[in-house]
Amino acid sequence: MGSKHFENRARREWWSLHIEAWRRSGLGIRKYCQQQRLTENTLRRWLKRLAGDETALKLEKYQTELRRERARDEREKALRKQKQRKFTITSDVRNRASQAFWAMHVEALNWSGMELRAYAAAMQLSPHSLRKWRDRLATGEVTIDWRAHLHPPPVQPLALVLGTHSPNAA
Repeated sequence: MGSKHFENRARREWWSLHIEAWRRSGLGIRKYCQQQRLTENTLRRWLKRLAGDETALKLEKYQTELRRERARDEREKALRKQKQRKFTITSDVRNRASQAFWAMHVEALNWSGMELRAYAAAMQLSPHSLRKWRDRLATGEVTIDWRAHLHPPPVQPLALVLGTHSPNAA
């Protein structure tokens, strides 16, 4: 490729915009090029041409270190969040469904006569969670009738409740 190729003003502006966008994105060159459908080698060539060889290498190393640092921060944040989570029993409707689900499986486990691990494997459940819920239900920490959630009582039609419809009126 001749030197005139790199002297073209429109090309220089176009590639300098892409290099600036890549720098601000925080992505690696490969990922950025895949997203923008650019050739990785061409972006590297223009980066070296526009920023100089030494500066291009420094910028690339800086971006790599920045990505590693962000990933490390995300992992640490996830670990802190995981440590903060503690199980609490509430009467919240959203948790009632979960409680009913586990109560049903604990009862099925008791009736099946299977070992906990075998039942968990057969049902593709977490043995740890199943054991935890079995213990909670056994100690009375959670009391729930899962059948009531599975088969709610029938609802009367609104007209009968309001008394606007009389079965004898005809």
